[in-house]
Amino acid sequence: MDDWLTTIPDTLTYEDSPGSTKPLREHPFVRESPDLGHFLLKSLNTQKEVGARVPVKKLETPEAVQAWRKEHMGKFHSAGLIEGPPEKPEGYEIKKPDKLVDGVTWSDERAGKFAGVLHKHGIPKSAVQDLLDMHVEALTGAHAAFQTDKDNGVIALKREFGDKYDERMEQAKRLTKVIFKDEKELAFLAETGIANHPGFLGVVMRLAPLAMQDSSLMPKGDDGGAGAITGDTVRAEVADIMSNPQNPRYAGYHRKEKAVMDYIDQQYQKAYGTGKVTI
Repeated sequence: MDDWLTTIPDTLTYEDSPGSTKPLREHPFVRESPDLGHFLLKSLNTQKEVGARVPVKKLETPEAVQAWRKEHMGKFHSAGLIEGPPEKPEGYEIKKPDKLVDGVTWSDERAGKFAGVLHKHGIPKSAVQDLLDMHVEALTGAHAAFQTDKDNGVIALKREFGDKYDERMEQAKRLTKVIFKDEKELAFLAETGIANHPGFLGVVMRLAPLAMQDSSLMPKGDDGGAGAITGDTVRAEVADIMSNPQNPRYAGYHRKEKAVMDYIDQQYQKAYGTGKVTI
C-alpha cells in the first residue's frame, strides 16, 4: 500500500453495495493515485469535466430552459439520477381509490386529464399517490362542509314551511323539471348535488305556489290540479323517491310503508288510469 493511503483513517468508508461498506482507501478512484497530489488533481479535473457537461449557468429565456431540459434531462433519467415521468400519461395508471366517502364522485375523464397535466410537467409516477391522496382529502373535507351546510339547510326549510314542507317539496321537484329541460342542465344539477341542496330548493319551494297558478308555465292536468301528470313525470318522481335520501318518502319506500306505496299507485293511476301498468 502506498504511504499516502495509510493516512486515510479506517473509519472513512464508502458503500460498496447496499448494506456493505469498505474503507475509502480501497476504492479504485483513490487507490489508483500514487500520491495525494495526484489524487487531488484528478479529483479537480473530474469535477471540472462534470461541470462542463452539465452547464449550471443561468439561462436567460424560457426557450433556452426548454432546450436545456430537452437535451439533458433524458440523460439524468436514463442514468437513474432523477426519476422521470412515464412515456405516456396512461403510464401513471391513475385508478379510482378503493374507498370514497359517500357523495364524493369519481370521474375517469377527469383522471385522464389529471394524468395529462402530470405528464406535461414531468412529474414522476412515484409522486402520483401522494398527490391523489391530497386531492381526495381536499374533496372529502369540502364534501363534509357541504353536507353539514346541507343538513342545517333542511332543518331550516322544515322550520320555515312546517306542515307544508312535503307539499312544497313535491311542487319544487315538479317546477324544477319544467324550468330545466335541457339534458345537460339536468345532468349538471344531479352531478353537483345542487338539485337537492336546500339553498336551491328553498328558492324553488317559495316560487312553486306562484308557478302553479300560471297555466302557461305549469299546465293543468285532467284532475284540475296544477301541473300535468304524465307517465314521464310519475316515473321521474318515483325514481327520486327510490334514490334520493332527501325525498320525504325515501325512507318509507324502502320500508315498504303502505302510505308511500299507495301514493305511488295513485300517481300512476292519475297518469295511466285504473288499468294495470307495466313498468
